[in-house]
Amino acid sequence: MKKKYKARYELKNAAKDKLEGKYTAAVMICFLASFFSGTISVTVSLYAPYTGSAVFNYAAHSLLSLILSWLLGVLDLGIACFFLNASCGRHCAVSDLFHGFYFDAKKALTVSGVRALVSFCSLLPLDLVLNARQLFPGAAFAAAAAVSLLCAVGIYLYAGLGVALSFFLMLDFPDFSGREVLRQSFRLIRGSRKRLLLLQLSFLPMTVLCVLSLFIGFLWLIPYQNMTYACFFLDLMNPETVSPQARCPLC
Repeated sequence: MKKKYKARYELKNAAKDKLEGKYTAAVMICFLASFFSGTISVTVSLYAPYTGSAVFNYAAHSLLSLILSWLLGVLDLGIACFFLNASCGRHCAVSDLFHGFYFDAKKALTVSGVRALVSFCSLLPLDLVLNARQLFPGAAFAAAAAVSLLCAVGIYLYAGLGVALSFFLMLDFPDFSGREVLRQSFRLIRGSRKRLLLLQLSFLPMTVLCVLSLFIGFLWLIPYQNMTYACFFLDLMNPETVSPQARCPLC
């Protein structure tokens, strides 16, 4: 039997259907997640100690950003919980945002930590080059930036997409350990990285429009994206099967 996955437009149409009647709660949970993350990050940054050493300040800021991404990443599990429940027709509520803090905090922090580390490592080379651009004269800066950008893309394509579905898996298989969740996430996305990447890239035009709308459009786009990714996960877990013997009657 051959597996048949839904096309991008089918996933997006399914996401729109599943959001019907739930958009208010979906907007609220995404807004609260952004508000909490932004407020905490800004507050911590304002009170972070600074010294006269630029190197120390950069290292301290990077470490602080990594720790915040790790801790606040647990909120992403709550968002995944809301949209997975909504996509399956189960009860979903704004309170799902804090699901990761009482569901299995240790496992949530393990998976969130790996996701944060992958994101940090993918952006670190480019960030280092941009912050040390005075050390690269002329064309050397462009070359260094290009190499670091290629590194970022490479890390994202392998590790970033590899852990992209980890929170959905964690919710769908609560008996899995954190390590097993991550291992199964890499296994699940095998052969479907291109599909997920193209699905993510398909939101770029709408992202540009949201920026032009002074970011107001993100109130609509972010829930739509999250529901589409939940539909992608469900489609990946339960694809249609087509018999290879099935023939068109006109053939």
